[in-house]
Amino acid sequence: MNKIENGKMSFIREIIGCLTSPRSSFRSILEKPSLMKATALILVIAIVAAWASFNYTGKLPTSFFVDQRPGGIVNPEQLRQAAMTINATLGLISVFGIWLISSALIHGFSSRLGGKGTFKNMLTLAGYASTPLLIQQVLRLADSFTASQEEVLQLATGFQISVYPLLNTIADAAMNVFTIFRLWSIVLLVIAIRENYKMSIARSIVVVATSFILIALLSMFLPLK
Repeated sequence: MNKIENGKMSFIREIIGCLTSPRSSFRSILEKPSLMKATALILVIAIVAAWASFNYTGKLPTSFFVDQRPGGIVNPEQLRQAAMTINATLGLISVFGIWLISSALIHGFSSRLGGKGTFKNMLTLAGYASTPLLIQQVLRLADSFTASQEEVLQLATGFQISVYPLLNTIADAAMNVFTIFRLWSIVLLVIAIRENYKMSIARSIVVVATSFILIALLSMFLPLK
């Protein structure tokens, strides 16, 4: 029992350390990398994200789900219930998707630039570098309980800056990907790349910037948030 408790405390200290002293924490993690722990952290983030999406969708008015097709007979409440499940599932998949896709892109670009780190270790460090997203999703979950129907409806309609749909889609994708907490996570990824691949900060920044520009473009067509 003490061994399990000590393991939990060690995991918590590693997570906190990634926020307070990331460079030394990543070096320590690389001495005995645990992909299982990183995956567990991503799973927690994904569950909280899915829960928040479920709550937000449940607050949308039934008029938002009215079947507008000629002769449409689907009950709006049934559509809302289905949307709640779908959005929660997409929220879950999105967290894992960005983690896996960003790690794969980073590993590919870093290897091309002469980095010698392994993909497994990058996945592990990328999981820990996602710690700021846990804060973000916890805040989203809290907000999903208190937000008004009008606020949720405005959130669901997306970011509108232009009369041109493509520009709105690009802006919405950028706003979804480049949040304050995502930028914090990206800074941690730069440090993680430097430690895993033994690359300069400049090259690490280039790798991360290129990877997340591609992810922002992908999020225009895929449910990545």
